[in-house]
Amino acid sequence: MKRTILILAAAWSACGAPELAAAENWTQVAQSDRATVYIDTQSIGQKDGYKRAWEKWEYTEDRPARYPATRKPYRSARFLTYFNCKEKSTAELQAIYYDAAGEIVGKSTADLKDASFTYLAPGMLSESTLDFVCKAKSRSKP
Repeated sequence: MKRTILILAAAWSACGAPELAAAENWTQVAQSDRATVYIDTQSIGQKDGYKRAWEKWEYTEDRPARYPATRKPYRSARFLTYFNCKEKSTAELQAIYYDAAGEIVGKSTADLKDASFTYLAPGMLSESTLDFVCKAKSRSKP
């Protein structure tokens, strides 16, 4: 039994999702009538001059499919987001989409060198996540 657990843990890590395998500590950072946004404070780190963290967005209603990442509606999503604190911009490098039952309905991955950073409009939920992450001390290894 222990051997099986170790093999599964090794396989999970090899699949490129070690951030999710670590202990999670979700902190609510923003809310609107359509969504609640959390940051995993255990994942806050620094890489290549950017802050990064896992975000969790939980929506009150299904969201339309995001082609090509998902062909089905989703109710929540987790994003590995890179934050350019000086420029007030962000880029999502990994995304995992979940339906209302919590089943994964899509995934996407991008490389940092190809990332498209988006400038954040004042007052948006995304601005709250950037402010939270940029003020936080990095807790994860680079």
